[in-house]
Amino acid sequence: MKTVFIIFTLLAALVNEPETQEFIIEAAYVGIEEGVYTFIDDDELEYEFSDIDVKASKKYNLDSEKFVGKKFEITYWMDTEIDENDEEYDIYIIVNLDLVN
Repeated sequence: MKTVFIIFTLLAALVNEPETQEFIIEAAYVGIEEGVYTFIDDDELEYEFSDIDVKASKKYNLDSEKFVGKKFEITYWMDTEIDENDEEYDIYIIVNLDLVN
């Protein structure tokens, strides 16, 4: 009986775990302001990323002005957090960056 309970508990945990989906865009780096990295694509759509993975940040130092105006292929994840009013909002996290020639 204990084994059955453990199996059901593990299955429930797996079912409830959200899937992380990766998205990829190409966009030019605009800069960083108040910890938010901003990019703009060819259609003038603006993308704001509130976090960057350590591996991606080691590839390119976006805190430097050196990359402003440069085009990147950006791989990112979207995550959902809850604010102080218990309302959900989306955050975007850069997980990989590649400079586009």
